[in-house]
Amino acid sequence: MDTKDKSLPRLMRDSSETDGKAEIVMDYVLSWTLRRAAKECDIDNKPLLRHYCRYMLGLLLEIPMSDDVIVSEVKVWKEYWNIDLWVEVALQCNGETEHHAILIENKYYTMLHNSYDDDGVPRNQLEVYKKKFDRHYADQEHDNDIWQKHYALITCIDRDDPKFESYKIAESFGFNIFSFYDLLPEATEDTESDIFNEFWLRSW
Repeated sequence: MDTKDKSLPRLMRDSSETDGKAEIVMDYVLSWTLRRAAKECDIDNKPLLRHYCRYMLGLLLEIPMSDDVIVSEVKVWKEYWNIDLWVEVALQCNGETEHHAILIENKYYTMLHNSYDDDGVPRNQLEVYKKKFDRHYADQEHDNDIWQKHYALITCIDRDDPKFESYKIAESFGFNIFSFYDLLPEATEDTESDIFNEFWLRSW
């Protein structure tokens, strides 16, 4: 069902000619959305919100989020080592505990840029962030927990926009690329959350 009423104000669009701090807003809302996928949030009985949040988390983890997958915990850090979102997830799947870590880079309309690596040489920011991310978990190899790592670039640029092509280099660094609406099921309707609805269903 199309829930967009084009006569109403959009959360992420006004008369501004620049995007301001849109990526910061994306960080906060995406962090909240992923944390809403945790089992502890089931207590407020919002089944549609639960479904959409679990669906997004499942896409990022590359896991079909069936009802027998229990999301025990979701932790998120913003801008740690300049990484937009650093996510750790604990799952119960088929009676086994799994630990996942997700590196997320958000882009509103900006392109990828270089960042200084540890050796002082500028390289693609995704390559630099991934190296730091991987090293963090390599340093924990003495732990019994095995971390499954995932890398995601999320952009508001539509896949059919010519500018989307500039993000394709992310795949060479092992990143999955998601346009904004890739994170939603094909059929959507309003959830029980105004925050979710205004950002994910009516922002753009």
